[in-house]
Amino acid sequence: MSSSTNARERAPSRRALIQGASALALPIPSATAAAAGDPAQLIGEQWCALETEQRRLIIAWQAIEAWLFKHRDWPKLSKEAQAAVPEAAQLDAINNQLAQIDQAYDRLLPKLKATAATSRAGVLAKLDALLWFLDAEDHPDARVLLQGCRSDIQRLWR
Repeated sequence: MSSSTNARERAPSRRALIQGASALALPIPSATAAAAGDPAQLIGEQWCALETEQRRLIIAWQAIEAWLFKHRDWPKLSKEAQAAVPEAAQLDAINNQLAQIDQAYDRLLPKLKATAATSRAGVLAKLDALLWFLDAEDHPDARVLLQGCRSDIQRLWR
């Protein structure tokens, strides 16, 4: 097999690179019309959107890193050689977005804690945000209890 064939097999297609780059640029939703009356709803929804986007980015990071391990022998490359790999730019872009999400968390958490809900939707949005804090593996009983309380409120407060 020629070396040019190996290079083609190891390099991602142009389509894969474009898909990867476009997948990194999803915006966090802004205020909805329903949240205009209850700031707690808006804050809770923004928190959940940040969490969802963070999880999506982490999964994208893992997929790229797995590809790099398989096709570029990633752990054996020096830092300089890793920086020269084109796919490393995707990891850098994801890392930058994750840093922006961390900054958004830092701005949003005090508001989430201090803002009183004034509607059913606001209470449910804050509970949804709280559910992201409880890891199912670390606190299975607490998470199930909180999910049950959320369902009870939703059912009873119609």
